Amino acid sequence: MSEKNQQSGAAEALVTSHLILHCGDTEATIDFWCKGLGAELEQDEELESPALDAIFGRKGVRIRDTFIRIGGTRIHTIETLDEKRTRKQTAAFEKPLGLSGLSFHVPDLDEAHARATSEGRSPTEIYSFSELEAPVRMFFLEDPDGLRVEMIGSET
Repeated sequence: MSEKNQQSGAAEALVTSHLILHCGDTEATIDFWCKGLGAELEQDEELESPALDAIFGRKGVRIRDTFIRIGGTRIHTIETLDEKRTRKQTAAFEKPLGLSGLSFHVPDLDEAHARATSEGRSPTEIYSFSELEAPVRMFFLEDPDGLRVEMIGSET
């Protein structure tokens, strides 16, 4: 088997488990994802272990972690309780490189926007891209730590 085929086979064997989001406030994160977007909280616990000390490179690490399921994706949130962390708030497209957002298709974009507005979640305006081959409309929200969440629907 060639090296290329070996690499391809390894990638084909991978199955996504979950996305990891470090957060500064677990309660606000649960509120955003579960109450705000209808996700399901699967697990919520606090942990301390030598393995966490090794992963974080310091002693006495204590975390609160959750697993939240939304749109076929599991999100694993991690809040360090022993040492609070925050994400510097910046303009939307001045985020550091790496994962900068998640996108979800919604059946009724106007209803989703109205709900986000009524809940005080500060959605952006609805943007329309009618010039595309498959026109779309979308708006954005930010989770409590600044992760952009795109809500997308078809052009009406």
